[in-house]
Parts: sequence; structure tokens; C-alpha cells
Amino acid sequence: MKPLKIRLLQASVASLVVAVCVLSAQAQSAVPSSQPSQDSSSDVRKEVQDLRSQVEQMKIHEQELEKKLQEQSAALRSAQQDDADVNASLIRDADQHSQLFTESIMSSGYDPSKGFIIASDDGNFLLHPFLLLQVRDVTNWRDGAKSDGSTDTENGFEIRRMQIGFDGNVFTPDWTYRIFIQTDRTGGAASLFDAWVKYHFPDTAWYVETGQFKTPFAHEQLVFDRTLLAADRSLVDDILASGEAFSQGVMVIYDNNDGFRGKADFTNGFGVNDVNFENYPTRSANFGIGARGEYKFMGQWKDYDQFTSLGDKQDLLVAGAGLDWTEADPSDAIRQAVDIQWNHGGLGLYGAYIGRYTARNGTAGYTFDSSAVAQISYLLNDGHWEFFGRYDYLNLDGKEFTVATNTNVHEFTLGANYYFFGQNLKLTLDGSYLPNGSPVDDNGSGVLVNDGRGEVMVRAQVQLAI
Repeated sequence: MKPLKIRLLQASVASLVVAVCVLSAQAQSAVPSSQPSQDSSSDVRKEVQDLRSQVEQMKIHEQELEKKLQEQSAALRSAQQDDADVNASLIRDADQHSQLFTESIMSSGYDPSKGFIIASDDGNFLLHPFLLLQVRDVTNWRDGAKSDGSTDTENGFEIRRMQIGFDGNVFTPDWTYRIFIQTDRTGGAASLFDAWVKYHFPDTAWYVETGQFKTPFAHEQLVFDRTLLAADRSLVDDILASGEAFSQGVMVIYDNNDGFRGKADFTNGFGVNDVNFENYPTRSANFGIGARGEYKFMGQWKDYDQFTSLGDKQDLLVAGAGLDWTEADPSDAIRQAVDIQWNHGGLGLYGAYIGRYTARNGTAGYTFDSSAVAQISYLLNDGHWEFFGRYDYLNLDGKEFTVATNTNVHEFTLGANYYFFGQNLKLTLDGSYLPNGSPVDDNGSGVLVNDGRGEVMVRAQVQLAI
């Protein structure tokens, strides 16, 4: 549609043309008998000529105006195309720079089995923050522990564990990581526990992991703190398997999510963590070489991360064995572990053997320590109450202690868990009896040194895990 200005100009031209035609007709049809004057005829011709001149000028003006409008329209279309090209270029550039984040939308939420997660919809990025808080009251009663031979009673509250960290994957589900720290029960200083990154070779059962991680040795040592059955690990595990035993190094993993899985590592030494690269004696060992294999006869691997039957959908039966050699010039320590776990309905059974052979163990020479653990638990049908019992026996080599020291330690433990919201919020009550006391201290679990005399400890613990 033409612009309004041109249409008005065309209408004016048409009007003038009509006027010219009318005047011409009048001039030609004038009757001779009327004998009009020469002046009238001349005036008419002059008016016609003037109108024709105006028509020509208006046509020229119309043409010039239409030409200008066409030029302006072409310039406008060119500018619009330039803007479109610039916008398209900017969009392409922004897309290229933000492709990592725009290919998938980030979402967050709470998964009862995993906790809070932030993840991309394509699964390439996942962040899972977590928190563990264990508030514990401990009472320890030791017969004849005071210097005058009277009974000693210790009682108090402690933050047994306060852990905070995160794990997940980056760039692809094949690259996973885990980092977390724990505060010390005395003073609250933070210590680094896990700090590793792991790569899964696609379409295979092989992984490689490096950083600081739990040495794969004994099952009780590998079970997470939040999924322990009793308030703490057994005295056997704490003494011979160093509790949780974090080490720095590299680990190769085979796991086809079927019957067998295994791990082998090369580290700074068993339980040697938070150290730099310098050898012994800057750190407590030169190196460590270890391995562990596990075979699942039935059940799901995820249920093997705990002792309880809580949440199990199938019966579980897994046997495992671990070995570690740590060289600490001049001594060498070789640890061995064999364990088995069976869960059937609400019933849970666990048994383990741990041994430690030490060559050139100071003035003691060659020593061998051995142990055994037997544990039973039963989860009631309501899914809240669970009762458990545990017996562990520790036989320490007498050459490590002074003459007449009692080195045969028996620990009997009975207790119960009440699960408010599964492992995320639970109450644990238990008590232990050591008829001959212990020649070694394990105050993390509540055991204090008391050689040859009875010792009782009672623990009440509230756990929050998110």
C-alpha cells in the first residue's frame, strides 16, 4: 500500500487533470454566434496552460517523493537486516560461551536415599552436600582405677562426630568426587578425611581413584559412620584396623555391580593421612600396598553399606578379605582381615577376624596380634526398634607390654536403636562390659586404660544425618 502522502498527491493531480479537460471542452464548444470576446478565449487558454503546468510539476514532485520513499525504505530494510545479523551473532556467541550450562537445566531437591542434591537434567553434573552430627553422653566406670585403688567414674557430653562435606560428579557421570572434613572432639579443630576424585572407564568395570580415601581393608572399618549398628566401632577394629584408616595414594577398582568386586591401592601407608610427600620419619611410614576383595552370594551391594536390615528388600550374604603391607623403616606391618555378613528379614549377623603381624616392632621384636568379632541384630517389624549384641576379643602380643600386663581383652556390648527417620535421625543406647579392662586406650569409643580390672561404659547418642 502506498504512503498517504503519495495518495493525496495523486488525487490532486487527478483533480487538476479533470479541471483541464473541463476547461478545454468549454473552450472548444463555445458557440460562434455568441461571439465571445478575444479576452475571454485567451483567458481560458491561459488557465488551461497553467493547470497543465501545475499537473506536470505535481507529477514531477510525485516521482521525486516516491523515489525518496523507496530509498528510505531500502535503507530501513538494510538497517533491519544489519540488526538481525548482529543479534544472531550475539546469540551464537552467547550460546557458545554458555553451552556448558545451557545444554541442560539445573534442578535441586531431596532424595530420601541420597539427601539434598543439585543436578543437571542430563546427569553430567551433580552436587550432594551432606552433614553428620552425633551428640553423645558417655559414662565410664573402672574398678580400682584411681591411685588409691578406688573406683573411677567419668561422665560427660561430647560431639563425637561433626562432619560436613559433599560428593557427586562433574562433566560426566564417569568423573566422581568426594570431599569432607570432621571436627576434633577436643578443641574442635577440623581435619580432612576424604578428598578424592575417581574416574570410571566407560563401558568397563574398571575405575581409578586418587587422593585421600579409606584404605580398603576390613568391612567394619569401611562401613560409614552414619550406618554403624552400635554407637561406635568395636575395640578390635579401632586398635587393629585404626578405626577408619584414611590414607593418601592411588587405588584401582574393579566393580561390575555383580558378584565380585575388588580394590588395590598404593599409599603413603596404612592410616597415614594429612601428610606431605616426605618419607619416614617425617610421616609415620614410607609406603603401603593393600587389596580387598568381596563376593556377593545374594542381595544388593547398597545394603552392604550397613549392618542393619533396615530398608533391605532382599536377603544379603557377602564375604570379604583384605590385606595390607605397610613399610615404616625399619618396621613392617602386615594386616589381614576376613569377614562375612548375612541379613535375613530383620535378622543381621556379622563375623570377622583381624590379625596384625609386625616385624622389628621396636624392643618387642616380632609381634602378632589377633582378634575376633561376632555381632547379631534384629529389627522389629515396626521398622523403628532394633536390638543388637556384640562380642569382640582382642589378643595383643605380650612382648609389646610390661610383664604381667593382661593382654587378652573381652568386650561385651548390648544395645538398641530407635529409628525416627531411618539412619537420618536415630537414637542409640548401648552399654559395654570389659571384665578384664583394657591395656590400651580407645577413648573415641569410651574405653579407657584399666589393666586387669573390670570396666563398664554406657553411651547414649542422638544422630542427625542429612
